[in-house]
Amino acid sequence: MSYYKIINAKTLEKINHENAVVLDVRTDMEHNEKRLKIPHKHVVLDKLNPENFAQQCNIDKNSEIYVLCRGGGRAKTAADQLIGQGYKNVSVIEGGIIACEGCGLEVEGHAEMTPSYCESFKGPISLERQVRITAGAIVFVGAFLALTTSSAFALIPLFVGGGLVYAGVTNNCGMALVLTKAPWNKIKK
Repeated sequence: MSYYKIINAKTLEKINHENAVVLDVRTDMEHNEKRLKIPHKHVVLDKLNPENFAQQCNIDKNSEIYVLCRGGGRAKTAADQLIGQGYKNVSVIEGGIIACEGCGLEVEGHAEMTPSYCESFKGPISLERQVRITAGAIVFVGAFLALTTSSAFALIPLFVGGGLVYAGVTNNCGMALVLTKAPWNKIKK
């Protein structure tokens, strides 16, 4: 059985893009916010079909595939799918787009700005900020209701706190996935 490799983001500077493909499996919103300037393909993880992807990229089962997400969790899931379909040279970029930017690879996309800083602001605030705002609001409301009506409402902030701990440990945030489906986060193509 084959396994994927975990590589340093700096390795992307040295790959031959004629013999390899970089696959970004983040959501459309995340990709719009920040993406690599080097040639890459973008397929949202839940829409990834390894065979269709291979046909679109004109690659075979021995081609080098470098998988990228925000921090590494979704890239590992995509790599498992590719390996499961017989692709032999699959690598996960450790630390995802965050590590790529941190090691000096060029990225592009719209900068995170608020309307007070930029009159031409287009699009929603970053997904990470939306998660913080939503989690904070739910915790605040749950605590307020627990203090003013019934102590049973204390379960709400406990649930959100547990979800945040889970997201931190696994690098998979359920609230972020739900928020990407919100109408204000739909990317108009």
